[in-house]
Amino acid sequence: MALTEEDLQTVPEDGIDPTHPGKYETLLSDLQGNILKGHGRDYAVHLFLQFKPGQTDALKQWIQNFANRVTSAQKQSNEAERYRREKVKGDPFVNFLLSRKGYESLGFEPYQIPGNEPFRFGMKNDSVKNLLRDPAVEDWEAGFQDEIHALLLIADDNLVELLQTVNQITRELYRLAQIVHREDGFVLRNELQESIEHFGFVDGISQPLFLKQDVRKAYLRDGFEEWDARAPLSIILAKDPNGKLDDSYGSYLVYRKLEQNVEGFLHAEQSLTEKLGIDKELAGALIMGRFRDGTPLTLSEIPATITNDFNYDLDRTATKCPFHAHIRKSNPRGDTGHVESSGVTESQSLDTERNHRIARRGINFGACDHTQAKSTGSGLLFLCFQADITNQFNFIQASWSNINNFVQVNVGPDPVISQTPPDAERNQKWPKKWGEPETIDGFNFPSWVHLKGGEYFFAPSISFLKNLTSIE
Repeated sequence: MALTEEDLQTVPEDGIDPTHPGKYETLLSDLQGNILKGHGRDYAVHLFLQFKPGQTDALKQWIQNFANRVTSAQKQSNEAERYRREKVKGDPFVNFLLSRKGYESLGFEPYQIPGNEPFRFGMKNDSVKNLLRDPAVEDWEAGFQDEIHALLLIADDNLVELLQTVNQITRELYRLAQIVHREDGFVLRNELQESIEHFGFVDGISQPLFLKQDVRKAYLRDGFEEWDARAPLSIILAKDPNGKLDDSYGSYLVYRKLEQNVEGFLHAEQSLTEKLGIDKELAGALIMGRFRDGTPLTLSEIPATITNDFNYDLDRTATKCPFHAHIRKSNPRGDTGHVESSGVTESQSLDTERNHRIARRGINFGACDHTQAKSTGSGLLFLCFQADITNQFNFIQASWSNINNFVQVNVGPDPVISQTPPDAERNQKWPKKWGEPETIDGFNFPSWVHLKGGEYFFAPSISFLKNLTSIE
């Protein structure tokens, strides 16, 4: 029996259990992995493909055969469980995703192509670029400027075996598709082996959770008193128009290569330290909203412990965590309900905010030691899955992160991920001194994160891929 709309919109109390999937069995077998849970491998290669003309039939046959190597959500869970029990390594992890141009190149009609508007426009579209304040396409890296039809994501914990797999796939594709761009990614870790990004902050703490193991782990660590990390499938799954099963779903992927100016960030952190007369780690937390160890600034003035169970109910005037801090801008945790002029209740605002959440699946590129990262050459291969790009990633970027007047008037854009045109003045508003509400003391910062290119993709169901030659 197919999943109902209620099934998709209801948050399972304990999360979905792939070891006893029940009504989710078909969904998990037909859904690609990495969507409900990150693939968890230490190394990844991303191949951006442009299909060669005159090879449509052969290409469809190759994709159909290749679908047997694509990792399903069920297989991902099975392999992870076996590794936990027996320490037996799984197969290389594989995702196969298509752009709108990719569907068209394979001969699909408009009604057969997933319908989310940004996906159909593509990231190079002027209206999309203007909305997100992205740089001109001619300023992107050369490979991203090309027309991109598909993305192959291959991941493994063994780098040598990963590269061997990639070489094999590359040879298979030689006559069928051109690799117009390639990115090699890796998990960056600190001395405690925690996953971090190049500014040195523990990453991936706040994610929407769908699976039982993740829900249980988060509950045991944090509880869900102030912030419930669980999420319904409706925020991440979109029905695959070409799927062959009752529960054939996919998800929209936003891919953005974000170069981090690490030297610039550290310089600004030092400048803020001197200006406010505070500890350097506190200065960094004022920018990010967390300390480098993951401690939320709204809970502590010093590094203490990683937690995701918090909100800003006791910090409504931002005397602890500034309104513009990265994690507060991109996930306000009920802040919109505290604005009296909003005209909606706090619970309504919180529900709306939670529907904007995205599932981030990024990986690092560049310097393998974050302390050696410079102003260019390192950063994040940002990937996020969602059911609706318009309401999720694009909304967060355009209506929250980039905006000077969110959540309060004149608090400034997100100092980390906001995209600001080169000729625009960027003026962050910082507290006059630690512990005072945000006021009018200006502190000019450039952007430390620069878009180098990207695209929108759809991760189709595996049954679609396995039946590609028979779809008309």
